[in-house]
Amino acid sequence: MLRLFKNPRKVMVQMGAAAAASLSFMIMGMVRAWSSPGMPSLLDSKAVPLTESDVSWISSIPPLASLVGSLLAGPCLTILGRRRTLMLISIPYSLGFLLIGFASHSSMLYIGRILDGAMIGFSAPSAQIFIGECASPRVRGALGAFTAIFLSLGILITYVIGAFVPWNVLAWILSAFPALLFGAMYMMPETPSWLLSKNREEEAKKSLQFLRGAHTDITGEFERLKANMAKGANSQQIQPRELLKGSVLKPLLLSMALMLLQQFSGINSIIYFTVFIFQKAGSTMDKNLSTIIVGIVQLLATIASMFLVDRAGRRLLLLVSGVVMAISLAALGAFFYMLEVYGNDVQLTLGWLPLASLLLFIIAYSSGFANVPFLIMGELFPAKFRSILGSLASCFNLLCTFTIIRSFGDMNKTMGEYGTFWFYMSWCVVGVFFVYFFLPETKGKSFEEIERMFANKKKQQLYAAGAETTIGAAADKNDVFTVETIPRAHIDERSSQSHSNDGYDMDSDEEDNGEVVATPL
Repeated sequence: MLRLFKNPRKVMVQMGAAAAASLSFMIMGMVRAWSSPGMPSLLDSKAVPLTESDVSWISSIPPLASLVGSLLAGPCLTILGRRRTLMLISIPYSLGFLLIGFASHSSMLYIGRILDGAMIGFSAPSAQIFIGECASPRVRGALGAFTAIFLSLGILITYVIGAFVPWNVLAWILSAFPALLFGAMYMMPETPSWLLSKNREEEAKKSLQFLRGAHTDITGEFERLKANMAKGANSQQIQPRELLKGSVLKPLLLSMALMLLQQFSGINSIIYFTVFIFQKAGSTMDKNLSTIIVGIVQLLATIASMFLVDRAGRRLLLLVSGVVMAISLAALGAFFYMLEVYGNDVQLTLGWLPLASLLLFIIAYSSGFANVPFLIMGELFPAKFRSILGSLASCFNLLCTFTIIRSFGDMNKTMGEYGTFWFYMSWCVVGVFFVYFFLPETKGKSFEEIERMFANKKKQQLYAAGAETTIGAAADKNDVFTVETIPRAHIDERSSQSHSNDGYDMDSDEEDNGEVVATPL
Protein backbone atom coordinates (compact mmCIF):
# COMPACT_ATOMS: atom_id res chain seq x y z
CA MET A 1 0.00 0.00 0.00
CA LEU A 2 2.78 2.42 0.89
CA ARG A 3 4.37 1.89 -2.52
CA LEU A 4 1.35 3.62 -4.03
CA PHE A 5 2.71 7.00 -2.98
CA LYS A 6 6.44 6.55 -3.66
CA ASN A 7 6.10 7.91 -7.19
CA PRO A 8 2.87 9.94 -7.18
CA ARG A 9 3.67 11.38 -10.62
CA LYS A 10 3.06 7.92 -12.08
CA VAL A 11 -0.04 6.90 -10.16
CA MET A 12 -2.04 10.10 -9.69
CA VAL A 13 -3.90 9.65 -12.99
CA GLN A 14 -4.57 6.00 -12.15
CA MET A 15 -5.88 7.04 -8.74
CA GLY A 16 -8.18 9.56 -10.44
CA ALA A 17 -9.47 6.88 -12.82
CA ALA A 18 -10.07 4.48 -9.90
CA ALA A 19 -11.89 7.17 -7.91
CA ALA A 20 -14.07 8.08 -10.91
CA ALA A 21 -15.18 4.48 -11.47
CA SER A 22 -15.61 3.93 -7.72
CA LEU A 23 -18.29 6.64 -7.64
CA SER A 24 -20.59 3.91 -8.98
CA PHE A 25 -19.90 2.00 -5.73
CA MET A 26 -20.71 5.13 -3.72
CA ILE A 27 -24.14 5.24 -5.39
CA MET A 28 -24.45 1.49 -4.76
CA GLY A 29 -23.91 2.21 -1.05
CA MET A 30 -26.67 4.84 -1.21
CA VAL A 31 -29.10 2.33 -2.71
CA ARG A 32 -28.26 -0.18 0.02
CA ALA A 33 -28.47 2.34 2.85
CA TRP A 34 -31.65 4.19 1.76
CA SER A 35 -33.94 1.67 3.47
CA SER A 36 -32.28 2.18 6.88
CA PRO A 37 -33.40 5.80 7.46
CA GLY A 38 -35.94 5.81 4.59
CA MET A 39 -38.29 2.96 5.53
CA PRO A 40 -38.93 4.04 9.16
CA SER A 41 -39.58 7.60 7.92
CA LEU A 42 -41.91 6.32 5.17
CA LEU A 43 -43.88 4.16 7.63
CA ASP A 44 -44.20 7.05 10.11
CA SER A 45 -45.47 9.41 7.40
CA LYS A 46 -48.07 6.90 6.13
CA ALA A 47 -47.75 8.59 2.73
CA VAL A 48 -47.79 5.22 0.95
CA PRO A 49 -49.88 2.35 2.39
CA LEU A 50 -47.56 -0.64 2.91
CA THR A 51 -47.99 -4.12 4.36
CA GLU A 52 -45.25 -5.90 6.32
CA SER A 53 -44.57 -7.97 3.23
CA ASP A 54 -44.17 -4.78 1.14
CA VAL A 55 -41.64 -3.38 3.62
CA SER A 56 -39.60 -6.58 3.51
CA TRP A 57 -39.68 -6.86 -0.29
CA ILE A 58 -38.95 -3.17 -0.99
CA SER A 59 -35.93 -3.34 1.33
CA SER A 60 -34.56 -6.62 0.00
CA ILE A 61 -35.34 -6.53 -3.74
CA PRO A 62 -32.21 -4.63 -4.97
CA PRO A 63 -29.85 -7.64 -4.56
CA LEU A 64 -32.31 -9.82 -6.49
CA ALA A 65 -32.52 -7.26 -9.30
CA SER A 66 -28.71 -7.10 -9.25
CA LEU A 67 -28.61 -10.68 -10.57
CA VAL A 68 -30.36 -9.54 -13.75
CA GLY A 69 -28.13 -6.47 -14.04
CA SER A 70 -24.95 -8.51 -13.68
CA LEU A 71 -26.04 -10.82 -16.53
CA LEU A 72 -26.74 -7.85 -18.84
CA ALA A 73 -23.51 -6.06 -17.91
CA GLY A 74 -21.24 -8.41 -19.86
CA PRO A 75 -22.61 -7.68 -23.36
CA CYS A 76 -22.78 -3.93 -22.61
CA LEU A 77 -19.16 -3.86 -21.45
CA THR A 78 -18.09 -5.69 -24.60
CA ILE A 79 -20.14 -3.64 -27.09
CA LEU A 80 -20.22 -0.15 -25.53
CA GLY A 81 -16.94 -0.24 -23.61
CA ARG A 82 -16.17 0.14 -19.90
CA ARG A 83 -16.21 3.96 -19.80
CA ARG A 84 -19.43 4.43 -21.74
CA THR A 85 -21.25 1.78 -19.69
CA LEU A 86 -20.31 3.51 -16.43
CA MET A 87 -21.52 6.83 -17.86
CA LEU A 88 -24.88 5.45 -19.03
CA ILE A 89 -25.82 3.64 -15.79
CA SER A 90 -25.95 7.02 -14.03
CA ILE A 91 -29.24 7.78 -15.85
CA PRO A 92 -31.25 4.77 -14.54
CA TYR A 93 -29.72 5.30 -11.09
CA SER A 94 -31.17 8.84 -10.97
CA LEU A 95 -34.49 7.70 -12.42
CA GLY A 96 -34.82 5.01 -9.75
CA PHE A 97 -34.28 7.47 -6.91
CA LEU A 98 -36.74 9.94 -8.48
CA LEU A 99 -39.42 7.24 -8.73
CA ILE A 100 -38.93 6.52 -5.03
CA GLY A 101 -39.02 10.22 -4.11
CA PHE A 102 -42.26 10.89 -6.03
CA ALA A 103 -43.92 7.60 -5.03
CA SER A 104 -47.63 7.77 -4.32
CA HIS A 105 -48.19 4.02 -4.66
CA SER A 106 -46.16 0.97 -3.59
CA SER A 107 -45.62 0.00 -7.26
CA MET A 108 -43.48 3.12 -7.79
CA LEU A 109 -41.32 2.12 -4.83
CA TYR A 110 -40.94 -1.39 -6.25
CA ILE A 111 -39.98 -0.14 -9.73
CA GLY A 112 -37.54 2.43 -8.33
CA ARG A 113 -35.81 -0.13 -6.11
CA ILE A 114 -35.70 -2.73 -8.92
CA LEU A 115 -34.18 -0.17 -11.30
CA ASP A 116 -31.53 0.89 -8.78
CA GLY A 117 -30.86 -2.74 -7.87
CA ALA A 118 -30.30 -3.69 -11.51
CA MET A 119 -27.77 -0.86 -11.80
CA ILE A 120 -25.91 -2.32 -8.81
CA GLY A 121 -25.45 -5.44 -10.95
CA PHE A 122 -23.96 -3.23 -13.69
CA SER A 123 -21.76 -1.21 -11.32
CA ALA A 124 -19.79 -4.04 -9.72
CA PRO A 125 -18.24 -5.65 -12.84
CA SER A 126 -18.02 -2.37 -14.77
CA ALA A 127 -16.04 -0.50 -12.10
CA GLN A 128 -13.84 -3.49 -11.23
CA ILE A 129 -12.92 -4.20 -14.84
CA PHE A 130 -12.29 -0.51 -15.57
CA ILE A 131 -9.96 -0.18 -12.55
CA GLY A 132 -8.27 -3.51 -13.27
CA GLU A 133 -7.53 -2.55 -16.87
CA CYS A 134 -6.37 1.00 -16.07
CA ALA A 135 -4.08 0.25 -13.11
CA SER A 136 -0.55 -1.15 -13.07
CA PRO A 137 -0.43 -4.55 -11.36
CA ARG A 138 1.87 -3.20 -8.62
CA VAL A 139 -0.85 -0.78 -7.45
CA ARG A 140 -3.92 -2.66 -8.67
CA GLY A 141 -4.69 -4.19 -5.27
CA ALA A 142 -4.61 -0.81 -3.52
CA LEU A 143 -6.66 0.93 -6.23
CA GLY A 144 -9.11 -1.98 -6.22
CA ALA A 145 -9.78 -1.20 -2.55
CA PHE A 146 -11.17 2.21 -3.58
CA THR A 147 -14.46 0.49 -4.39
CA ALA A 148 -14.95 -0.69 -0.80
CA ILE A 149 -14.08 2.78 0.56
CA PHE A 150 -16.53 4.53 -1.76
CA LEU A 151 -19.22 1.96 -0.91
CA SER A 152 -18.80 2.80 2.79
CA LEU A 153 -18.77 6.52 1.94
CA GLY A 154 -22.10 6.18 0.12
CA ILE A 155 -23.63 4.42 3.13
CA LEU A 156 -22.36 7.14 5.49
CA ILE A 157 -23.65 10.00 3.28
CA THR A 158 -27.10 8.39 3.20
CA TYR A 159 -27.14 7.91 6.98
CA VAL A 160 -26.17 11.56 7.57
CA ILE A 161 -28.70 13.04 5.11
CA GLY A 162 -31.43 10.63 6.25
CA ALA A 163 -31.04 11.81 9.85
CA PHE A 164 -32.28 15.29 8.89
CA VAL A 165 -34.76 14.87 6.01
CA PRO A 166 -37.81 12.63 5.33
CA TRP A 167 -37.72 9.59 3.03
CA ASN A 168 -38.83 11.36 -0.16
CA VAL A 169 -36.44 14.32 0.20
CA LEU A 170 -33.63 11.82 0.88
CA ALA A 171 -34.41 10.07 -2.42
CA TRP A 172 -34.52 13.39 -4.31
CA ILE A 173 -31.12 14.42 -2.94
CA LEU A 174 -29.59 11.03 -3.75
CA SER A 175 -30.87 11.28 -7.35
CA ALA A 176 -28.34 14.09 -7.98
CA PHE A 177 -25.22 12.05 -7.12
CA PRO A 178 -25.19 9.92 -10.31
CA ALA A 179 -24.41 13.14 -12.22
CA LEU A 180 -20.97 13.06 -10.51
CA LEU A 181 -20.36 9.61 -11.96
CA PHE A 182 -21.35 10.75 -15.45
CA GLY A 183 -19.11 13.83 -15.31
CA ALA A 184 -16.10 12.02 -13.82
CA MET A 185 -16.22 9.19 -16.37
CA TYR A 186 -16.66 11.68 -19.22
CA MET A 187 -13.16 13.03 -18.42
CA MET A 188 -11.56 9.56 -18.31
CA PRO A 189 -10.18 7.63 -21.30
CA GLU A 190 -11.44 4.23 -22.40
CA THR A 191 -9.29 1.32 -21.17
CA PRO A 192 -6.38 0.24 -23.42
CA SER A 193 -7.51 -3.40 -23.28
CA TRP A 194 -10.99 -2.66 -24.69
CA LEU A 195 -9.57 -0.40 -27.40
CA LEU A 196 -7.13 -3.13 -28.44
CA SER A 197 -10.00 -5.65 -28.55
CA LYS A 198 -11.64 -3.35 -31.11
CA ASN A 199 -8.37 -3.01 -33.13
CA ARG A 200 -8.00 0.67 -32.21
CA GLU A 201 -4.28 0.41 -31.52
CA GLU A 202 -3.34 4.10 -31.71
CA GLU A 203 -6.11 5.11 -29.31
CA ALA A 204 -5.09 2.30 -26.98
CA LYS A 205 -1.50 3.53 -26.92
CA LYS A 206 -2.60 7.12 -26.17
CA SER A 207 -4.87 5.87 -23.39
CA LEU A 208 -2.06 3.85 -21.79
CA GLN A 209 0.37 6.79 -22.06
CA PHE A 210 -2.18 9.09 -20.39
CA LEU A 211 -2.74 6.60 -17.55
CA ARG A 212 0.97 5.94 -16.94
CA GLY A 213 2.15 9.55 -17.27
CA ALA A 214 3.75 11.56 -20.07
CA HIS A 215 7.33 10.59 -19.14
CA THR A 216 6.78 6.85 -18.69
CA ASP A 217 8.15 4.42 -21.26
CA ILE A 218 5.12 2.26 -22.09
CA THR A 219 6.73 0.39 -25.01
CA GLY A 220 7.35 -2.86 -23.12
CA GLU A 221 4.03 -2.81 -21.29
CA PHE A 222 2.08 -2.05 -24.47
CA GLU A 223 3.72 -4.92 -26.35
CA ARG A 224 3.00 -7.30 -23.46
CA LEU A 225 -0.59 -6.06 -23.36
CA LYS A 226 -0.98 -6.70 -27.10
CA ALA A 227 0.53 -10.16 -26.72
CA ASN A 228 -1.77 -10.95 -23.83
CA MET A 229 -4.83 -9.80 -25.79
CA ALA A 230 -3.76 -11.92 -28.75
CA LYS A 231 -3.22 -14.89 -26.45
CA GLY A 232 -6.70 -14.45 -25.02
CA ALA A 233 -8.25 -14.21 -28.48
CA ASN A 234 -6.53 -17.41 -29.58
CA SER A 235 -7.25 -19.42 -26.44
CA GLN A 236 -9.53 -22.40 -26.71
CA GLN A 237 -13.17 -22.08 -25.72
CA ILE A 238 -13.98 -23.37 -22.24
CA GLN A 239 -15.77 -26.70 -22.25
CA PRO A 240 -18.49 -27.24 -19.59
CA ARG A 241 -16.90 -30.50 -18.41
CA GLU A 242 -13.70 -28.61 -17.56
CA LEU A 243 -15.60 -26.80 -14.77
CA LEU A 244 -16.04 -30.15 -12.99
CA LYS A 245 -12.30 -30.79 -12.66
CA GLY A 246 -10.97 -30.75 -9.11
CA SER A 247 -8.51 -27.94 -9.88
CA VAL A 248 -11.48 -25.74 -10.92
CA LEU A 249 -14.29 -27.00 -8.69
CA LYS A 250 -12.36 -26.85 -5.40
CA PRO A 251 -11.48 -23.12 -5.68
CA LEU A 252 -15.07 -22.36 -6.73
CA LEU A 253 -16.54 -24.22 -3.74
CA LEU A 254 -14.09 -22.55 -1.35
CA SER A 255 -15.01 -19.12 -2.72
CA MET A 256 -18.76 -19.80 -2.60
CA ALA A 257 -18.44 -21.04 0.98
CA LEU A 258 -16.73 -17.77 1.95
CA MET A 259 -19.49 -15.79 0.20
CA LEU A 260 -22.14 -17.74 2.13
CA LEU A 261 -20.36 -17.18 5.44
CA GLN A 262 -19.86 -13.48 4.66
CA GLN A 263 -23.55 -12.81 4.04
CA PHE A 264 -24.90 -15.11 6.76
CA SER A 265 -22.93 -13.12 9.31
CA GLY A 266 -25.87 -10.72 8.91
CA ILE A 267 -23.88 -7.73 7.67
CA ASN A 268 -26.43 -6.56 5.12
CA SER A 269 -29.35 -7.01 7.52
CA ILE A 270 -27.49 -4.64 9.84
CA ILE A 271 -26.71 -2.12 7.05
CA TYR A 272 -30.26 -2.19 5.65
CA PHE A 273 -32.01 -2.05 9.05
CA THR A 274 -29.61 -0.10 11.30
CA VAL A 275 -32.19 2.49 12.35
CA PHE A 276 -34.77 -0.26 12.98
CA ILE A 277 -32.33 -2.16 15.21
CA PHE A 278 -31.63 0.90 17.38
CA GLN A 279 -35.36 1.71 17.41
CA LYS A 280 -36.21 -1.78 18.72
CA ALA A 281 -33.36 -1.66 21.23
CA GLY A 282 -34.75 1.56 22.74
CA SER A 283 -31.18 2.77 23.19
CA THR A 284 -30.61 5.85 25.34
CA MET A 285 -28.72 7.43 22.40
CA ASP A 286 -30.63 8.91 19.46
CA LYS A 287 -31.15 6.21 16.80
CA ASN A 288 -30.06 8.45 13.91
CA LEU A 289 -26.90 9.55 15.71
CA SER A 290 -26.10 5.90 16.50
CA THR A 291 -26.57 5.03 12.83
CA ILE A 292 -24.23 7.83 11.71
CA ILE A 293 -21.57 6.64 14.18
CA VAL A 294 -21.86 3.12 12.70
CA GLY A 295 -21.38 4.58 9.20
CA ILE A 296 -18.30 6.58 10.24
CA VAL A 297 -16.71 3.58 11.93
CA GLN A 298 -17.39 1.40 8.88
CA LEU A 299 -15.69 3.93 6.59
CA LEU A 300 -12.62 4.28 8.84
CA ALA A 301 -12.36 0.52 9.38
CA THR A 302 -12.55 -0.10 5.62
CA ILE A 303 -9.71 2.37 5.00
CA ALA A 304 -7.62 0.76 7.75
CA SER A 305 -8.21 -2.70 6.28
CA MET A 306 -6.32 -1.66 3.12
CA PHE A 307 -3.13 -1.57 5.17
CA LEU A 308 -3.79 -4.91 6.86
CA VAL A 309 -4.62 -7.19 3.96
CA ASP A 310 -1.07 -7.42 2.57
CA ARG A 311 0.65 -7.35 5.98
CA ALA A 312 -1.27 -10.09 7.78
CA GLY A 313 -2.20 -13.40 6.20
CA ARG A 314 -5.64 -13.91 4.71
CA ARG A 315 -6.39 -16.75 7.13
CA LEU A 316 -5.36 -14.75 10.19
CA LEU A 317 -7.56 -11.79 9.21
CA LEU A 318 -10.57 -14.06 8.62
CA LEU A 319 -10.03 -15.97 11.88
CA VAL A 320 -9.75 -12.83 14.02
CA SER A 321 -12.63 -11.21 12.14
CA GLY A 322 -14.89 -14.24 12.64
CA VAL A 323 -14.15 -14.58 16.37
CA VAL A 324 -14.75 -10.89 17.15
CA MET A 325 -17.90 -10.81 15.00
CA ALA A 326 -19.27 -13.83 16.92
CA ILE A 327 -18.55 -12.16 20.28
CA SER A 328 -20.22 -8.88 19.25
CA LEU A 329 -23.33 -10.64 17.89
CA ALA A 330 -23.54 -12.77 21.04
CA ALA A 331 -23.53 -9.60 23.13
CA LEU A 332 -26.17 -7.93 20.92
CA GLY A 333 -28.38 -11.02 21.12
CA ALA A 334 -27.92 -11.12 24.91
CA PHE A 335 -29.12 -7.51 25.18
CA PHE A 336 -32.34 -8.25 23.29
CA TYR A 337 -32.87 -11.43 25.36
CA MET A 338 -32.52 -9.50 28.62
CA LEU A 339 -34.77 -6.76 27.21
CA GLU A 340 -37.49 -9.37 26.66
CA VAL A 341 -37.01 -11.06 30.05
CA TYR A 342 -36.39 -8.07 32.34
CA GLY A 343 -38.16 -5.29 30.43
CA ASN A 344 -37.19 -1.65 29.93
CA ASP A 345 -34.95 -1.51 33.03
CA VAL A 346 -32.23 -3.08 30.87
CA GLN A 347 -32.20 0.03 28.65
CA LEU A 348 -31.22 2.19 31.61
CA THR A 349 -28.25 0.07 32.65
CA LEU A 350 -27.14 -1.43 29.30
CA GLY A 351 -28.42 1.14 26.81
CA TRP A 352 -24.90 1.55 25.47
CA LEU A 353 -24.51 -2.16 24.58
CA PRO A 354 -26.31 -2.22 21.14
CA LEU A 355 -24.13 0.60 19.78
CA ALA A 356 -20.93 -0.86 21.25
CA SER A 357 -21.76 -4.33 19.87
CA LEU A 358 -22.51 -3.05 16.37
CA LEU A 359 -19.38 -0.88 16.29
CA LEU A 360 -17.25 -3.88 17.30
CA PHE A 361 -19.03 -6.01 14.69
CA ILE A 362 -18.46 -3.43 11.91
CA ILE A 363 -14.75 -3.06 12.79
CA ALA A 364 -14.26 -6.82 12.82
CA TYR A 365 -16.20 -7.34 9.58
CA SER A 366 -14.35 -4.55 7.75
CA SER A 367 -10.95 -5.93 8.76
CA GLY A 368 -11.59 -9.41 7.39
CA PHE A 369 -14.82 -10.73 5.93
CA ALA A 370 -15.61 -7.50 4.03
CA ASN A 371 -12.75 -7.68 1.51
CA VAL A 372 -10.78 -10.90 1.96
CA PRO A 373 -13.40 -13.26 0.39
CA PHE A 374 -13.33 -11.19 -2.82
CA LEU A 375 -9.54 -10.93 -2.76
CA ILE A 376 -9.25 -14.69 -2.33
CA MET A 377 -11.77 -15.18 -5.14
CA GLY A 378 -9.43 -13.35 -7.51
CA GLU A 379 -6.44 -15.34 -6.25
CA LEU A 380 -7.85 -18.88 -6.14
CA PHE A 381 -9.46 -19.07 -9.57
CA PRO A 382 -7.29 -20.36 -12.47
CA ALA A 383 -6.61 -17.62 -15.02
CA LYS A 384 -8.42 -19.43 -17.84
CA PHE A 385 -11.64 -19.74 -15.81
CA ARG A 386 -11.39 -16.54 -13.75
CA SER A 387 -14.15 -14.63 -15.57
CA ILE A 388 -16.79 -17.36 -15.52
CA LEU A 389 -16.01 -18.52 -11.96
CA GLY A 390 -15.98 -14.90 -10.75
CA SER A 391 -19.45 -14.38 -12.25
CA LEU A 392 -20.79 -17.56 -10.63
CA ALA A 393 -19.39 -16.64 -7.20
CA SER A 394 -20.64 -13.04 -7.43
CA CYS A 395 -24.16 -14.16 -8.44
CA PHE A 396 -24.18 -16.61 -5.52
CA ASN A 397 -23.13 -13.76 -3.22
CA LEU A 398 -26.05 -11.60 -4.43
CA LEU A 399 -28.46 -14.50 -3.94
CA CYS A 400 -27.22 -14.95 -0.35
CA THR A 401 -27.56 -11.19 0.21
CA PHE A 402 -31.19 -11.22 -0.94
CA THR A 403 -31.96 -14.30 1.19
CA ILE A 404 -30.57 -12.81 4.40
CA ILE A 405 -32.24 -9.40 3.95
CA ARG A 406 -35.61 -10.84 2.89
CA SER A 407 -35.68 -13.22 5.88
CA PHE A 408 -34.71 -10.62 8.51
CA GLY A 409 -38.29 -9.54 9.33
CA ASP A 410 -39.65 -13.09 9.36
CA MET A 411 -36.81 -14.28 11.61
CA ASN A 412 -37.48 -11.46 14.07
CA LYS A 413 -41.13 -12.52 14.30
CA THR A 414 -40.47 -16.25 14.71
CA MET A 415 -37.16 -16.27 16.64
CA GLY A 416 -37.16 -12.84 18.24
CA GLU A 417 -34.38 -10.27 17.83
CA TYR A 418 -32.07 -12.21 20.13
CA GLY A 419 -32.62 -15.45 18.19
CA THR A 420 -31.89 -13.68 14.90
CA PHE A 421 -28.55 -12.28 16.08
CA TRP A 422 -27.56 -15.56 17.72
CA PHE A 423 -28.34 -17.27 14.40
CA TYR A 424 -25.90 -14.89 12.67
CA MET A 425 -23.40 -15.54 15.50
CA SER A 426 -23.54 -19.29 14.87
CA TRP A 427 -22.56 -18.75 11.23
CA CYS A 428 -19.58 -16.66 12.34
CA VAL A 429 -18.46 -19.59 14.51
CA VAL A 430 -18.89 -21.96 11.56
CA GLY A 431 -16.80 -19.54 9.51
CA VAL A 432 -13.93 -19.67 12.00
CA PHE A 433 -13.82 -23.47 11.85
CA PHE A 434 -14.11 -23.49 8.05
CA VAL A 435 -11.21 -21.06 7.60
CA TYR A 436 -9.02 -22.91 10.11
CA PHE A 437 -9.53 -26.39 8.65
CA PHE A 438 -10.17 -25.87 4.93
CA LEU A 439 -8.90 -22.53 3.59
CA PRO A 440 -5.27 -22.43 2.33
CA GLU A 441 -3.08 -19.34 2.86
CA THR A 442 -2.49 -17.35 -0.35
CA LYS A 443 -0.46 -14.42 1.00
CA GLY A 444 2.80 -13.94 -0.91
CA LYS A 445 2.02 -16.66 -3.46
CA SER A 446 1.94 -16.03 -7.21
CA PHE A 447 -1.09 -17.04 -9.25
CA GLU A 448 0.93 -19.94 -10.65
CA GLU A 449 1.80 -21.21 -7.17
CA ILE A 450 -1.85 -21.02 -6.10
CA GLU A 451 -2.99 -22.92 -9.21
CA ARG A 452 -0.35 -25.54 -8.40
CA MET A 453 -1.94 -26.15 -4.97
CA PHE A 454 -5.13 -27.42 -6.62
CA ALA A 455 -3.49 -29.16 -9.62
CA ASN A 456 -3.07 -32.93 -9.88
CA LYS A 457 0.40 -34.52 -9.68
CA LYS A 458 0.88 -34.60 -13.45
CA LYS A 459 0.20 -30.88 -13.79
CA GLN A 460 2.46 -30.11 -10.83
CA GLN A 461 5.33 -31.83 -12.65
CA LEU A 462 4.60 -29.76 -15.77
CA TYR A 463 4.59 -26.54 -13.70
CA ALA A 464 7.96 -27.45 -12.20
CA ALA A 465 9.50 -28.26 -15.59
CA GLY A 466 8.16 -25.17 -17.39
CA ALA A 467 9.20 -22.42 -14.98
CA GLU A 468 12.23 -21.24 -13.07
CA THR A 469 12.63 -19.04 -10.03
CA THR A 470 14.48 -15.73 -10.31
CA ILE A 471 15.09 -12.96 -7.84
CA GLY A 472 14.07 -9.49 -8.95
CA ALA A 473 16.77 -6.92 -8.28
CA ALA A 474 15.89 -3.55 -6.76
CA ALA A 475 16.92 -0.37 -8.56
CA ASP A 476 17.16 1.71 -5.37
CA LYS A 477 16.47 1.51 -1.66
CA ASN A 478 12.76 2.28 -2.15
CA ASP A 479 12.16 -0.76 -4.39
CA VAL A 480 10.80 -4.00 -2.99
CA PHE A 481 12.73 -7.23 -3.53
CA THR A 482 10.42 -9.91 -4.89
CA VAL A 483 10.66 -13.54 -5.85
CA GLU A 484 8.90 -14.24 -9.13
CA THR A 485 8.26 -17.40 -11.10
CA ILE A 486 8.52 -16.38 -14.75
CA PRO A 487 9.47 -17.90 -18.10
CA ARG A 488 13.05 -17.31 -19.24
CA ALA A 489 11.89 -15.36 -22.32
CA HIS A 490 10.54 -12.59 -20.11
CA ILE A 491 13.92 -12.18 -18.40
CA ASP A 492 15.64 -11.46 -21.70
CA GLU A 493 12.80 -9.12 -22.73
CA ARG A 494 13.15 -7.06 -19.56
CA SER A 495 16.87 -6.50 -19.97
CA SER A 496 16.48 -5.18 -23.52
CA GLN A 497 13.82 -2.47 -22.90
CA SER A 498 14.66 1.14 -23.74
CA HIS A 499 14.28 3.91 -21.18
CA SER A 500 14.80 7.15 -23.09
CA ASN A 501 12.48 9.49 -24.96
CA ASP A 502 13.50 12.84 -26.45
CA GLY A 503 15.98 13.62 -23.71
CA TYR A 504 13.71 12.56 -20.82
CA ASP A 505 14.63 9.80 -18.41
CA MET A 506 11.69 7.47 -18.73
CA ASP A 507 10.08 5.47 -15.94
CA SER A 508 9.29 1.83 -16.53
CA ASP A 509 6.77 -0.56 -15.09
CA GLU A 510 8.83 -3.70 -14.77
CA GLU A 511 6.31 -5.38 -12.51
CA ASP A 512 3.56 -5.07 -15.12
CA ASN A 513 3.04 -8.25 -17.12
CA GLY A 514 0.12 -6.87 -19.09
CA GLU A 515 -2.42 -9.25 -17.54
CA VAL A 516 -5.71 -8.20 -16.00
CA VAL A 517 -6.04 -9.29 -12.38
CA ALA A 518 -9.47 -9.52 -10.75
CA THR A 519 -10.15 -6.83 -8.14
CA PRO A 520 -12.36 -7.27 -5.05
CA LEU A 521 -16.02 -6.50 -5.24
